[in-house]
Amino acid sequence: MRLLLLIVCRACDRCRRRRIKCDEGHPCQSCLTSNSPCTFEEPGKRTHPHKSKRAATLEDRMQQLETLIQAIPPQVFAGAGALGAGLPQSPVDPTSSPHASFASSTHIFPTAVPPPSLTAYPLINPSTFFGPMKARSRNSSPSTGMSFGPSSSSMVQDQIMEDSSRMSLASSYLYFDDEGYTRWQGETSGLPILDLLVERHAVVTKPDPDHGPAQQHPQHQQHWKGANGNGQPPNDWFPDRQPRRTETNPEHIWKLITTFIVPELMDSLVQCYLSTSYYLMPFLHVPSFLADYGNPRKWGEPGFAAFIVAICCLSSRHIDDPRVRADPNDSNSAGTQWFDLYLRLRTLPGADKPTLYTIQSVLIAGVYAVGLGKLSKAFALLSESVTLSFDAGLHRSADDYDLFDPIEDEVRKRTFWCVYLWDKQASAHFGRPPVLRLRDCDVGEPTIVDDEFITRDGVGLQPPETESRMGAFVSCVRLFIVLESVIDVPPSLPGEGAPFLARAAAVLTGFRRGKELREEEALLDEIARAVPAHWAHSVDTMTSNDVIRVTQAERLHCVEQYVRMLIYRHRFSENVAERMHNHVPDSEQGEAEIEAMRAAHACALQIISSHLHIAAKGLMTYYGVHVIHQLTAAGRTLVAMLLNCHSDSLRQLIPPALDALRSCVGLLRRFSGRYICGQRSGDLMEEFCRITQIPLETPRAQDGASSSNRPPWVRPVRKKASSNARSPAGSGDSPSHHGSPEDFAPTDAFLDHLGSPRAAPQPFAGPSQQQQQQQPQQAHALPPGAFGLPAGAQSMPTFMDTSGGGLPPDPGLVGGMSTADIMAFLNADPGALDMGAILASPDLGANGLGFYAHLGASPASGPAGALSP
Repeated sequence: MRLLLLIVCRACDRCRRRRIKCDEGHPCQSCLTSNSPCTFEEPGKRTHPHKSKRAATLEDRMQQLETLIQAIPPQVFAGAGALGAGLPQSPVDPTSSPHASFASSTHIFPTAVPPPSLTAYPLINPSTFFGPMKARSRNSSPSTGMSFGPSSSSMVQDQIMEDSSRMSLASSYLYFDDEGYTRWQGETSGLPILDLLVERHAVVTKPDPDHGPAQQHPQHQQHWKGANGNGQPPNDWFPDRQPRRTETNPEHIWKLITTFIVPELMDSLVQCYLSTSYYLMPFLHVPSFLADYGNPRKWGEPGFAAFIVAICCLSSRHIDDPRVRADPNDSNSAGTQWFDLYLRLRTLPGADKPTLYTIQSVLIAGVYAVGLGKLSKAFALLSESVTLSFDAGLHRSADDYDLFDPIEDEVRKRTFWCVYLWDKQASAHFGRPPVLRLRDCDVGEPTIVDDEFITRDGVGLQPPETESRMGAFVSCVRLFIVLESVIDVPPSLPGEGAPFLARAAAVLTGFRRGKELREEEALLDEIARAVPAHWAHSVDTMTSNDVIRVTQAERLHCVEQYVRMLIYRHRFSENVAERMHNHVPDSEQGEAEIEAMRAAHACALQIISSHLHIAAKGLMTYYGVHVIHQLTAAGRTLVAMLLNCHSDSLRQLIPPALDALRSCVGLLRRFSGRYICGQRSGDLMEEFCRITQIPLETPRAQDGASSSNRPPWVRPVRKKASSNARSPAGSGDSPSHHGSPEDFAPTDAFLDHLGSPRAAPQPFAGPSQQQQQQQPQQAHALPPGAFGLPAGAQSMPTFMDTSGGGLPPDPGLVGGMSTADIMAFLNADPGALDMGAILASPDLGANGLGFYAHLGASPASGPAGALSP
């Protein structure tokens, strides 16, 4: 039977050699007529597999790619040794702590969740359309271009009289440029007032309600408003001219892109983006985007093509396929070759037009450049996304214009707020002034309705049984609005040398914020209470098996703690600066300073613990470079807190701070395999700890060779005088300090403020006096009492000291504590040590809870009060 099937599916040998039609009989009619043997012995000459085999091969490849994607996070974040010493075990009751409940949950979460629209609308690239181009696209898409047809709204004519009666001067003016793209100009351009006067000039008479428009006198008709409600119909402006757009051949762009990114890999990267990073920046209307993705004509727009390349760059960090790397052996090179392609696409004609896809592509490319460590290019791209948003008028309400359909109106709002979020994120991490400010905007929040219920006909209602994914995004936007006020730190007013600038700054600076940010904290409390229960950081949420709910709740919680931490850090920074300026000894820390340090310490622990649990569950694919920013801020806050622990009441915060700092550095190291900015942040954290002698136990034997080839990320510039933070300009109180970065000694600025006892405290002593007080052999030694160590424990190895001798000479037991005991304290699990016996201090580690002792307490629960999760 098998032989028969093989025979009938092909021509006989004689017919094949003569290239004549064979009836595939056995024998065939041609062989019978010629009385020739009919054989089927010669092998076939098929050059391609059978269609069924080809389909099976494609299915196997898809299954292999899906398996790779599913396997990435455990290999990257939760592999053997990925978290250093591992996640500390929580003694807190899981039923009362969201952190503990999440750590104890046994759910197996997927590493990617496609949005529902991706199931209803399959992801199909336009490869089958090239070369023969379709004359019309299969689906319509949101467009920012000019519409030359009549208005689709049936209510325009009915609203003409009402609109004309309530016309008022607005500070916005939307118009179509010479190529038909929507643009915006503001009040000082003069166009809004001209627009108002032209409308009033056009409306001279009102129609007679008893007569139709056809019965009106012609000279009255010419003064009435056009159908578009803007005074005159579009063709009344330059009626003899037509918009001219620069056309680009879609097939040429497609072939250029697919030369670098093969179509099937592009599909995988786009699907990876929609299933992971999309939930962080949900500016797309997914059904419309999928229609555009399969529309060959859409690829003729450089902005859309650049957007696809940008999301391929961003998704390359979540896929282990070696094809995404410029150097297969360097994970940090993922997407770099495509980033160059993106920059090339941005030079095409029409690529600078303020379309929605252009703005989105520039934003995504800026985020990718931040992770790549190209900060100047990242800041330029993020600033360009703000500029393009202004140019398109995304920051202003378009409710008065009958131009955008419901889908495009929502996409405009979402895109603007994503640009706003990243402007604040970059400003907070790098201490830069924000480019975009809320006071310049009047656009509303996105509608809390999912894409499946938004059509061109209108915005539907979200089913009550389904929580909209946009609810978490809107809550995140509100938190970042508070962050804008926190990071908006005006510089000190100029001194007496510039009286005009001082007076002008006092008059023109309209924004004034409280020194302690109390109003911002109250607004943050209000936003946190208003977060829907579905997205709240609670035990019920963290025990859910809905991965989007869990990851979004953790994201909102970390953003809230991040903003709180910056508020509290600002408070204790102000207190430290004021105390140093007034020459108050370190031992006389005020209650306000201590309280702010406790609160900032608690927020930092919350952030690190949250990301530690997320990494342990293998869910970091749902997050991005913002995690590195939050971890960096938390780690720097803990370093500052450790350096400023002078009061005895703060001693109990030191062990959990050290434990959290180690975990923070460990996570940053894991990120350094994918993000250069993670490598920079981790190296800076370790360098701070090395310079200040913080005993950060971080073995780096396996990383020593590669770390020596890294650049020196930060080297402080030489100052004229080491002044206090925010000290008055030109004050003569600051000591002279002429040391270069190479000559910088930790005792000059860090260890000198750790509370070490002196015969006569002189915080503002000159360099010569400092050198007389310091001994050369103690220049890199821990000061007495630093980090809770006994006063006699002077001999400690410098962190990251790789000079083969290990520990320096130690005169036996120092202060009743040997070198072995000290290292045991620093390297062992805090929960397994008897802190009281080792340190002879009842205040250190007496509760035995370690890291988690400060995660479940409320602010009013005592001196170690941390924010309740």
